[in-house]
Amino acid sequence: MSKLSEKIAAFGERHPTLYKSIALSENVLKKTVFKCQGCGQCVLSHNAFTCCMRCPKQIRNGPCGGTRPDGHCEVYPERLCIWWLIHKRAAKLGRVKKLSKFHIPADRRLENTSAWLNMFAGRILPFELGKKSRDVNLTKKDPPSIK
Repeated sequence: MSKLSEKIAAFGERHPTLYKSIALSENVLKKTVFKCQGCGQCVLSHNAFTCCMRCPKQIRNGPCGGTRPDGHCEVYPERLCIWWLIHKRAAKLGRVKKLSKFHIPADRRLENTSAWLNMFAGRILPFELGKKSRDVNLTKKDPPSIK
């Protein structure tokens, strides 16, 4: 991200009330629309706008291999495998190539933090609307120190 976006993130993180307002807005939107699980490392735009953390094993890089032939999950047979859904949606959106992007494992320190501010701070990949993925260097590694 840019120096300006990093400054915006730092400002939000220095003001707990502002940070909590941003995080609340984000949670209301993303949990309602995308069934977000609050990992703080959102990859919705890379996974056909479907939260991969809904997988019971929380696998971020494709199915576990236990997907049943009918597309159902091996852990919860009554549910469709989230990666089956992601692939189906990606095919409809013409975004299957984006699924080949490797995502770093979830950093549990970022759980329940604002993915938007984490993105602005350079901790996570930026939101991408295009059909092709870009290579991005992340600038920060540590989670925000919001209490």
